[in-house]
Amino acid sequence: MVEGFLSDIGISQILVAFVIVYIASTAQSVFGMGWGMIAAPLLALLNPSLIPSTIVFLGFFASLLPSIRYYKDIHWYTYKPAIVGRVLGSILAGGIAAYIVSSGKIEITIGIVLLISILISRFAIKSIKQSPRNHFIAGATSGILGTVVGVGGTPMGIIYQNENPIIVRANNNAFFAVGSFASFIVLVIADVMTVYNIIYGFLLLPSLFVASYASKYLLKYSSKMLRPYILTICSISSILLIIRGIDLI
Repeated sequence: MVEGFLSDIGISQILVAFVIVYIASTAQSVFGMGWGMIAAPLLALLNPSLIPSTIVFLGFFASLLPSIRYYKDIHWYTYKPAIVGRVLGSILAGGIAAYIVSSGKIEITIGIVLLISILISRFAIKSIKQSPRNHFIAGATSGILGTVVGVGGTPMGIIYQNENPIIVRANNNAFFAVGSFASFIVLVIADVMTVYNIIYGFLLLPSLFVASYASKYLLKYSSKMLRPYILTICSISSILLIIRGIDLI
């Protein structure tokens, strides 16, 4: 089965996907976010059928190992309302995801969502109260976006933007691990998650696991200086997705 699968998609595509997954998983482990924002647009350019299902499938594993590693640093007061919101948002998004995937407009949708997310990230409110209500709203928004297009990090990035990086890394990885699992179940029920998506995901897991393990040696090098480069890459990818989505390339 795997041999036939590889012959259909090509070894070169898998190798490129390996690199994308490695980079995105490293960012997720180090910063507590970045998986969807990096992996979704780049993998969509490579193979649109991977969005949102394969992104969601891999997103669970990208967050799982770091969430176990940093479990002791989780701030439960803000985590609990956020994860409740995430699960509810994921459930609400099931039908939307099915419609967008069946319409063949996933590229332009993810491109627009990412550009809006990047603009919000760039000009976000500088101080947001760390209340259960705000974390519930951020979690629900993340659940909808994460299930529909595989990019649910922006709401959590905004609400945690001035928090201790240790808490952000612990809370967000635990949040996305549980949240991605919830989105996975919703996508299976909505008949969006296919065997193709899961097989593709399993093939990319080695790259993800290596990145998750190696990332612990990069923590001391993590810096906000990387953020502009990540946003620039995502902006270019989003624009290309929109252009391709309207059949200009």
